Amino acid sequence: MEKERKTKRRQRFGRPCRNPEDVRSKRIATFVTMGELAKLERIVEKEGISLSAVVYRMISNCL
Repeated sequence: MEKERKTKRRQRFGRPCRNPEDVRSKRIATFVTMGELAKLERIVEKEGISLSAVVYRMISNCL
């Protein structure tokens, strides 16, 4: 017997789906200190989402 999968709707964070050529032309890179990275990693662990999703959420909330 196959176990039933419980599907839980997750809130989608991070970059929205777009045309790959359009998305690739608008990437941003940044540098952080070790202390800033540690803070970001704590948020990642607490929220259970990827680092890029955390950073994207921070940027989108500030714009």
